Amino acid sequence: MKLTYLLKRYCFALLLLSAAGYSQANDEENIKSIANEACNCTEKISVEQPKDSIIKKINECIRTFIVTTQMVEELGGDVKKQVENTIAKGEQGTTVVQNGKTYTIAVNKNFDEIQEYMFNNCESVKTLISTNNGLMDYSMSKNKKALKFYNEGTDYEVKEMYDMAIVSYTKALKADSKFSFAWDNLGLCYRKRGNYKEAIKCYEKSLELDPKGTTPLQNIAVAYDYLKDYKNAAATYEKFKTLHPDNPEGYFGAGRTYYIINDFEKGTDNMFKAYKLYKVQQSPYVNDALQNLRFYYKDLKEKNKLEIFNQAAKNNNVNITG
Repeated sequence: MKLTYLLKRYCFALLLLSAAGYSQANDEENIKSIANEACNCTEKISVEQPKDSIIKKINECIRTFIVTTQMVEELGGDVKKQVENTIAKGEQGTTVVQNGKTYTIAVNKNFDEIQEYMFNNCESVKTLISTNNGLMDYSMSKNKKALKFYNEGTDYEVKEMYDMAIVSYTKALKADSKFSFAWDNLGLCYRKRGNYKEAIKCYEKSLELDPKGTTPLQNIAVAYDYLKDYKNAAATYEKFKTLHPDNPEGYFGAGRTYYIINDFEKGTDNMFKAYKLYKVQQSPYVNDALQNLRFYYKDLKEKNKLEIFNQAAKNNNVNITG
């Protein structure tokens, strides 16, 4: 079964009972090939920048190789300058004339599929996406000893040696108690070890340094989810949404939490909002929201409450056609 939602600025297909495969085998091979090239490109992206900048640079890598692949196929030779000019125009389809022939280059051809493949298979993208959001006054320390232990902790964390990472991050914080990234990472390690209450304490310490911090706010809510304290989880996501209304993470978390406690109206409405924001921002997380909406549709249909899904679509200016 398939529903098509026509939004004011774009349309998207919601595959409600099963995910659609790529239409042709050669498209699938092109998607993997471009994704692998773009993955290599993302290895040069620094984690020391805001999350929106990281996503923008990841998407630039994707578009570069989408356009390069088409131009090499159509034009051949060295097309670097033409690729740069085409991407700079920022158009869905760009006309290129060479040797009296006209070619149409699709800047976003298979973009969503390539992005999803990279999100699932590219290690550098996984690292970039999971990094802290942005640099505040207390994000990084200037204390050399604190930085030494912090870097040591991140090395252990990458290897999933969380007990050792906890020791290192604790040493970093003894050297500099206002090192918010260290508090965030220490909290994450406690969460990975199942010590959710201790994780919440760490995130609260980080929020004392930066009350609007997206990483600690989001992770406090996740820790409450693990504790099945859905009331506090929902309250934290609502705070996140108030402080960061353009960040889809708050809506996504709220959508999941409300749905778990059977507040289907708020759950579905928030998930639609998350999907739309992810889509506009071309975030890899758009597929997570899509999967949740597929489930909500199927679940509400089985519960004879499909009107909730339809009303949420209407509230978010989505026209449903079957």
